[in-house]
Amino acid sequence: MSTPNALCKAVAKHALQVFGGELKVQAYYNDDKSLSIDLLTTLDSVHKGVKSIATIGLCETPLLESDNQEFPTRVELCAAAMATEVYWENALVSAAFHILKKQAAVMPGVVVPYIFNDYLSEPLMPHIYLTVPFVWNYAHFPELSFSNLKINWLQCISIYEEERVFIDRFGGDAFDELLSEQEINTLDRNRMPVSMV
Repeated sequence: MSTPNALCKAVAKHALQVFGGELKVQAYYNDDKSLSIDLLTTLDSVHKGVKSIATIGLCETPLLESDNQEFPTRVELCAAAMATEVYWENALVSAAFHILKKQAAVMPGVVVPYIFNDYLSEPLMPHIYLTVPFVWNYAHFPELSFSNLKINWLQCISIYEEERVFIDRFGGDAFDELLSEQEINTLDRNRMPVSMV
């Protein structure tokens, strides 16, 4: 792991304040080591046996809108998962690498497809869905202002293919409503798909 710069230190401190607990930071690389990202992990800060994970450094890369203007906020990713689900760190890193490579703006409602296929055999939920963080701090993950940058976090949850199709057709807001109305436990890797009827 390289020596963190001031921005990455501020991001890590901010995420830790939201997560609570004792942190572990580890560097991850893509296959040819052309990309790297750090992950912050804390245990038992949400519930016993649940880990909180966040990227550190994704926000160093500006993301572009369709007109090639810089998106007004930088992003970092976060997730909550059972501590025994060791594949989640790699999945979060893969999602971050996907964003880094495309450099296209991401926001709540975006799906990063087939991330879990590299880490699980025939996963029930192969996709990552990006949403407003809701697990920590009474569903409030405050924006970080650093120098002239604004940084916001997007929470990653795993979703079914039929849920991806629903989101593609009706949008993330409609899917979020169903998640809330049906009180879906997104930590349950064996949960049933959201009922869409």
